[in-house]
Amino acid sequence: TTGFRYGPAPAGGTPEDSRTVRYPAARFTFTWSDDSRHWQVSMDGTPTITTDDTRVAPATVVVQYVTIRKSRFHDYLGNNTPYTETVGSGRAEVLRDGRVFDTNWERGTPEDGTTFTTKDGRPMNFAEGQVWVVYAKA
Repeated sequence: TTGFRYGPAPAGGTPEDSRTVRYPAARFTFTWSDDSRHWQVSMDGTPTITTDDTRVAPATVVVQYVTIRKSRFHDYLGNNTPYTETVGSGRAEVLRDGRVFDTNWERGTPEDGTTFTTKDGRPMNFAEGQVWVVYAKA
């Protein structure tokens, strides 16, 4: 299982209308839509749409801060392929309902799902619907 839990949002959070996560060769921006109650996704400033012209818009976005290091793999040009360490624990930000919640993540083994908890140790519920998890360098 993924370890995801769905249900009401915890109390608190900070109002958030947009969040951008940058990578060396791309950036993803998630913009809250009060009308659709979802985070609209853009990549490099262009709205992300499906093959049937539907805007990609998850109900929850998780920005999970992880260790990213060089791996032993390379692409055909010899560039290193990064390795993202998703086993362990760290901090994350959960975007849902137009708010951002500071959370913690934990994953014991590669076979386990990742659990997310609030700063006071309670399970972090996600909004019903699609969830995007975006890895960012810790």
